[in-house]
Amino acid sequence: MLTYCPSLQRLEPSVIRISSQVAKHPVWQSNLRGRQVHVDCTSQSRSQSMTSHGRGYETALKALESSSRLPKMIVWDLDYTLWPFWCEMYTTKDKPSLYQDSRPILDACRQKGIPMAIASRTPTPHVAEAFMRKLGITDMFESIQLIPASSGHDMHSAQKDKAHLPNIRKETGVEYREMLFFDDEAPNIAKVARLGVTSIHVPSGMSCQVFEKGLQEHAKQQPGG
Repeated sequence: MLTYCPSLQRLEPSVIRISSQVAKHPVWQSNLRGRQVHVDCTSQSRSQSMTSHGRGYETALKALESSSRLPKMIVWDLDYTLWPFWCEMYTTKDKPSLYQDSRPILDACRQKGIPMAIASRTPTPHVAEAFMRKLGITDMFESIQLIPASSGHDMHSAQKDKAHLPNIRKETGVEYREMLFFDDEAPNIAKVARLGVTSIHVPSGMSCQVFEKGLQEHAKQQPGG
C-alpha cells in the first residue's frame, strides 16, 4: 500500500519530485520503481540546522578543543552523512550541497590538524568525485575510498570493514582504535565497530551535536578514558 506523504509534489503525470529523506524510505523505493523521479538534494540540508556557518564552526571547534583524546583519523561516509542525497540520483553536471553543519565541522577539523578520510560504497564514484571537487573539499582528505559494490547495492561485496577501512589504515598508518567513523547506515556502524573503530550512527545527516557525541564516545573508548 502506498501511503500519502505531503512532501511528494507532482510535476507532470510521469515525473514526481520528492525530498531526499522521502527517497531514502524503502516504501518509496519499491513503489517508485520505473518512475521518473527528481530528488531535491537541497531542501533537507536547509532544514538540518538553523545555525550559521560561523556558529557551526565555533561549536565544532569548541568540541574539538574540549576533547580529552582526539582521534588521529576521522572517517566520513558521504551519502546521507555529509550530504543529503544518493550520488546515483544525479550526474556530474548537477550542483551538490552539504548538510549545513558538514562544512563547518570539516573546516574545524582541518583547523585543528585532524586527518580525515572518506569511505563510500556509492555505485557512481565518478559523480562523488565530481561533487567533492565542486564543493572544494577533495583536498581535505588523506584517503578517499570510493569502492562500489560489485552488483548494485548488494550487502556482501565491498564492505567497509573489509575494504574501505583496511585501505585507509594501510594508506595512513593510523590504527583502528585511533579512528572515529561516521555513517548513516546501522549495518556499517556495527561491522566497522568490530574492528575497534569508534563508530557513530548518523540518522539524520551530520550535525554538530552528532559530531560532539562522536568525539566524546571516542575519548571514552580510549585506554584510561
